[in-house]
Parts: sequence; structure tokens; C-alpha cells
Amino acid sequence: MCTLKLPGGQTINTPNGIPCGGIDVTSNAIGNAITLMLIIAVILSLIFIIIGGLQWIQSGGDKQKVAKARARITYAIIGLIVAFVSFFIINIIGFIFHVKLI
Repeated sequence: MCTLKLPGGQTINTPNGIPCGGIDVTSNAIGNAITLMLIIAVILSLIFIIIGGLQWIQSGGDKQKVAKARARITYAIIGLIVAFVSFFIINIIGFIFHVKLI
């Protein structure tokens, strides 16, 4: 149960069952959002790697198609690396400010 302190020493109690909020709730919501975005980024990167591999297989030796497939795989791997690096940076920032985001 949360209380709201008013000037003059008066307090107001919240009814039962209402969330109080605060840094714990906020960091939990941010952490869940970051985790969800990381999962989506990893899944999308793997899908694009698979699509690039299939394009490479189906290229039939055509140099333009192979280059296009290679570029798709390269960009998917770069995206995966960026997602993981951002995850580690967020963890470092959370450690510095003593907030558990993930």
C-alpha cells in the first residue's frame, strides 16, 4: 500500500490492489521492453540470414544474385552484433546507475 504525503503532515493511503509505481515498476517495464526488442532483433536477424542463404543457394552462379545474398547475410550479422552490443551497453548503464533493467 502506498501513501501520499501532503504538506502539513497529512497522508493519503491508496486503496488495496492499486500498483504504487516508482523506480522498481519503471525499471521492470523498461527491462521487459528491452528484452522483447532484443528477442525480436535476434529472430529477425536469423530469418534474414536464412533468407540470404536460400538466395545464395538459388542464385545459380549469377554474380549479382550472389552479391545480393551476401549483402543480406552481412547486414543481418551486423544487425545481430548491434543488437547484442546495445544489450551490453544497457547493462553497463544499469550497473553504473545501480538500476537492474534486465
